[in-house]
Formats: sequence, C-alpha cells, structure tokens
Amino acid sequence: MDKSPSPKKTAGGHVPPDVDILLSRMLSEIASDADIETYRDMVLAYEEVVDGAEVAKSDIKAEQLRKAGNRLYHARKYKEALGKYNEAMCCAESGSEHLAICYANRSAIYYEQEEYELALLNMALAKEHNYPAKILDKLDVREQSCRKKLEQGQSKNIALCPRMGVTVEVNPRVPFLAKGIAMRQYPWCNRGLEAERDFRTGDVILDEKAVLSIVDVPLKYYNCSHCSAENQHSLIPCPDCVFAMYCSEECLERDKRLVHRFECGLATKLRNVSMYTSNMGPKLFLYGLTLFNDDLDQMMEYCEQSVNAGGDPFTLDYRVYDPLAEFKELHKTVLNTNTEIEGSLKACAALSYAVLIKNPAINSSLTTKSHHRFLLNSLLHYTRVACFLMWNSHVNLSTTSTGHVLSGLTSVGSLINHSCDPNVAAIYMGGRLKFVLLRPIRAGEQILTAYGPTWYDRNHPPVTYSFVCACPFCAQPSMQHWLATGRELSLGAERNADMLLAILQDEAFNDVDKLHAIQQYIQRHIRFHPEDTLSRIMTTYRLYLLEMVKKDIERMGREAAVARVFE
Repeated sequence: MDKSPSPKKTAGGHVPPDVDILLSRMLSEIASDADIETYRDMVLAYEEVVDGAEVAKSDIKAEQLRKAGNRLYHARKYKEALGKYNEAMCCAESGSEHLAICYANRSAIYYEQEEYELALLNMALAKEHNYPAKILDKLDVREQSCRKKLEQGQSKNIALCPRMGVTVEVNPRVPFLAKGIAMRQYPWCNRGLEAERDFRTGDVILDEKAVLSIVDVPLKYYNCSHCSAENQHSLIPCPDCVFAMYCSEECLERDKRLVHRFECGLATKLRNVSMYTSNMGPKLFLYGLTLFNDDLDQMMEYCEQSVNAGGDPFTLDYRVYDPLAEFKELHKTVLNTNTEIEGSLKACAALSYAVLIKNPAINSSLTTKSHHRFLLNSLLHYTRVACFLMWNSHVNLSTTSTGHVLSGLTSVGSLINHSCDPNVAAIYMGGRLKFVLLRPIRAGEQILTAYGPTWYDRNHPPVTYSFVCACPFCAQPSMQHWLATGRELSLGAERNADMLLAILQDEAFNDVDKLHAIQQYIQRHIRFHPEDTLSRIMTTYRLYLLEMVKKDIERMGREAAVARVFE
C-alpha cells in the first residue's frame, strides 16, 4: 500500500528555476501513461538544464558561513548556528583551519546547551584537525570545565529514559522483530503483518534499521546522509563534496562504499533534480549495483526476470545478514500503479537518468541500448518502490519552517498496512523504524498503523491517500456514528483518567513513570474504545512515544561521544 499522500508536482525551493520549468513542462505536456522514454527524451533535449557546474569546496565561502554562524550563536539561535557551522565545514578545503574552528564553535554551542559529552567530542575533533595553537588556551579551559561538570554528575543522561528497543521475545531469524508476527496475504491490501500471539499496550515489537535513508535537501547540514540520524547535529563532512555529512566515520565509510562513490562527483547535479525525496530511486539502484559487484549485466539478468515477482522478507535469515538477498526481496515488490503520481515518478526518473549517465563509471558500463533501457526502467521501478515502501519523518528547522522530510526504506516494516484507527505507532527516527503498541493486539489481528493522521487527530487537516481506506472508522458515515460503536467511560475509568492527568502534570514523576501510567490506563480501559476521553489519552500517548524515542536516540549519541572521547 502506498504510504504517501500524492506528492506535490513542483520542485522544492533548492531546485534551479530552469529545472522547475522543465519538470512543469513534462507534467503538463506528456501524458502520465506515456512511455518513460518520452520523458527521458524531453530531458535530454534540454540537457544543459541538468548539466550545472559542481559546487567546489572554498575557504572563502566557509569563512562567510562561519561568520554567519557566529552571528546566530550570539543571538542564541543555536540550531540555526549549528546548520551554518556544518555548512561551513562542508565547504572548507582540505587542511583548512576553518574545519577545526567550526568544530570548536560547535563545542561552544553544546556547552551552552549543557551537552557536555558532545562539547568534548567536538573539541577533540577540533584538535585533530589542526586547531590554531594561538587560541588553543580558550579551548582547553572549556574542556576542563566540561570534564569537571561531568565528574559532578551534570549529564543529561542521568535522567531516566525508557529503552525503546524490542521489549518482548524476538524472532530467532529476525532479531529486530518480536516473535509471533507473520506476513499474511490480504485480498484488499496485498501483503500485511498479523499477530500470532497476544501483545500488550506499550510492547515494542519492531526496531528495524533502514536499508537506505534519504535526507531532504534543507536537512543536509542537520542529519546524516547515510542513516539520517540527527545526532544533535554533531556531524562530520564528506571530504570530497559539499552536500553530505555523517554522524560517524562508520556511516561515512559505509555510504562511500555502497552509494556515495557514485553520487559524490555529481552532488550538485543530483541536488538540483531532487524533488523532496525522489532521489531514493537512484540511490536504491546504485546500492543494488554495488551489491552485484558493479556488474550491470548480472544485475540486469536477475532484475528483469524477477520484477514484481512478490517479495517476502520473512524468507531471509537476518542472523546472517545478506544485503544482496534483502535487496532482491525489495526488488520483487508487487506494485500497484498510482495514476495520480505516475507522471511525477517518470519525470523524476528521467531527470535522475540524465544526471547518472554523466558518472564515468556508470557511463562506461552502458555499452548497449539494452543497458540504457535497463538503467532508465530501473530508476522508474525503484522510484515507485521507494514511494510505495518509504517511511517519512517530518522535521521543522524553525518556527517558520514548512517542514522537511527524512525518509527510510525498510524491509520487514514496509509490510504494515494503514488504518485511521491504528493499533501500532510507527516511528521512523534516527535511521530506525520502531513499532510500539498503542493498544492491545490479540492473536489473529492484523497489525496496523496510520500513514497520516488518526481519527482522533481532529485538528489535523484531512489527507487524501492514493488508495481507498477501508478501516472501521472510514466505514462509518460520521464521527458520531463511529463514537456510538464504543461505550461511555465508567465512573472508575473517569477517576483513573483524572489520576493519570495528575501524574502527567506532576514533575515528581519521571518520563518512565508517566509513560507506564499511560500504557496501564489504555491496557485497562481499552474496552471503552472508541471513546472521546480515551482518544485524547491516546493522542497524548503518541506524543510521549515520539519524545521518548528522541530522548533514547540522544542518550545513545551521548554514550557514543563519551566512548569516542575516553577511548
């Protein structure tokens, strides 16, 4: 089932006007059911539009950005300042002192935010990258202060935070999934997940790392280009281009080996044709090419024979991870063509094709018309797969931001279907997808999440999906009819709701206590569902889950920083 509402048909603000005009022409002049070659031919007719010069590293630009970051720092706009410092780091030339100074400047922000572990990590990075000796004393004073505060127990990791990994017995073959969950075929929605045993409210039944992640262009200097983790924006730059940052050396090296080696020399061009998260399609193709050892013929032979054959990730043994086998299951995904967005997908695939053929390694492999046709069709197929299976997380960089998107492609987690009355919260954050039970699930029930707002998100504007929702809520003619299928709260349930509210407002209770109190209330009183008070509690519960996952990720980031500094 397509997880996304129909995408906008115009490019993001980062896209050059000429590319935006070309995209608009394709969508207005070419029928959505036309061959992909028709879209490609129009793009190649205006090849100069997508053939922009690559942005090179520049110390002059780096200094300008760093000074802009300083102004934001002094205005106490720390998040925006981090973005400018990170962009400056990406622009800094090899061996430049600007890189070291930006690390030091980031440490000043983390010090002000009382993130002492991250401050220490960034001071260590500054010293590793030739921080100017004439101002080293200032950095040493800050480092000594950080160490002293941590020795005194002034770490944000002291606060209790629930661990958000799988909390029940795991599947022995799929250790990131709870035991007792299976894939089923449903006539109305193809594949889906079903419980084979009972689960309780609050059970974390999935904690899956994304196969690939995509970072929306405005977030390039805030999130890891490989895993999409925020890592409190404590990122390191790609040494060769200005549009990629990473949360660790491991992510940098892995992305370079799997995908970024193709993208790096085309970073500006790919950025210019990226429509929100459309570049997941070419990224998935490049990932597959790497797994086939750059053998385009071998990849073509397999993929052309197995397209739409029907993938089943439960056939894989994740104890011995085989990325090629997982890729093949993703490739075999059965797709239902969405006519509303087909033209947009073809236009994005054609633009990606025009850019990728400029990569020397890829171009040298395209020795026949069949190769070119395979590349073009693959880009379209994987753009469809991405649209069909991706998970999105929306991020606001500021109070005036319209929201940007982080996207991840998962294997097992992609099987879950939609309901406006979900029993699971699906949270994609930090490059991982987690399923947490919103209410009890009995053996034999389908496991369902909401791709957009739930029925009780009443202030959320309505969302139009590319499918007809057949959930119990949508089967009712009105909200009143839906609520009539539930029961009024008993006096005991009302008293317990008042007690729960008191706990949530009492600072004496920590996050773990509050989360458990909500879960216990829902588990005990779900028999009244759907009901107005209960729905408001579930709204609060979902917000708490988001916050707890975020805090758990931040905790792990601090622990990684400590390990790095004190290794």
